[in-house]
Amino acid sequence: MDQSRKLLVPFLTAGYPTRRDCLDYLEACAEGGADQIELGIPFSDPLADGPVIQASSQRALDAGVTTEDAFRIAERFRDAPLLFMTYVNPVLQYGAARFFARAAMAGLKGVILPDVPPEESESVAAIAEKTAVPIVHLVSPTCTDERIRRIDRLTRTWIYLVSLKGVTGSAPNRDVGAFVRRVRRLARRPLLVGFGISSPADARRAAAEADGIIVGSALLRRIERGGTPRDVERFVASLRRAID
Repeated sequence: MDQSRKLLVPFLTAGYPTRRDCLDYLEACAEGGADQIELGIPFSDPLADGPVIQASSQRALDAGVTTEDAFRIAERFRDAPLLFMTYVNPVLQYGAARFFARAAMAGLKGVILPDVPPEESESVAAIAEKTAVPIVHLVSPTCTDERIRRIDRLTRTWIYLVSLKGVTGSAPNRDVGAFVRRVRRLARRPLLVGFGISSPADARRAAAEADGIIVGSALLRRIERGGTPRDVERFVASLRRAID
């Protein structure tokens, strides 16, 4: 992972708005300056996703998009490193060993599992370790110091900082810097901030303290409103300029 600049990680939903268009939007994110891209596997019962991501996931599910489709998209896209964002049920239904082996073959750089707390991640983490596709753990403002230290010990890549108490697409945390500084005192791994970042100004504020940012709902909202891949590329490029 290139740590010479702040990392920009856009989020897209696999198969949204269609399987073919999803690849075009992934390419647009890469052209706009994404360092990595988070690709969400559509799931019917998300815990952390706000209404915009939920709607994109439901549209993909209604179109029949599956975990297998997400893997096929990942295998076809090579313009930027990909991570999956999913939940533990799809992983277990696919078969955890098979899922992580396939993720390694597809070149995935990590898997984000919001509903797998570090205290219960041992069995899945052991499988992930064998394939060198690490689990990305989340730290929220309510995490204790002890839990943050534990997550840091378990982390092989970067830590996902949930900047607020809420779901994706919520209003930004204006005091995100204090949260990042608190985690920084306890963790050695790179810290990327997500949830509530919807504009270049939000991105600049978060990146002033963090090692990078994650942007999902604001990007998907543009697609939902008819934004073209070129529109998405411009938006991602505006975030790139803001954090640089």
